[in-house]
Amino acid sequence: MIKQILLILLGIFFLLNGLNHFLNSKILEEYAEKRSLLASKLMIKLSGILLCFGGITLISGFYLLYGIIGLCIFLLIASVTIHKFWGLENREIMMLESMHFAKNWA
Repeated sequence: MIKQILLILLGIFFLLNGLNHFLNSKILEEYAEKRSLLASKLMIKLSGILLCFGGITLISGFYLLYGIIGLCIFLLIASVTIHKFWGLENREIMMLESMHFAKNWA
């Protein structure tokens, strides 16, 4: 019972973040371009799809393994391509990016 509730809450978290990729795509595209992500517009849409799919699978329990794999792929790629804190000079931005990096790995 607790496991189901936690999976649903985690699924809602990822689903809302995936929807955010579509609703605020312009802001996220600018952010991705600042981080030198190739094909940022396409990558924002693909990551939104992965996040929504992963969130829905966690909420529903259907195709759970595929959803978890999709989320892991997204989090791995986002961590090393977007949240590259090790190459930043501004201490405040470095700290924020390192927190996002750690959050993705957690």
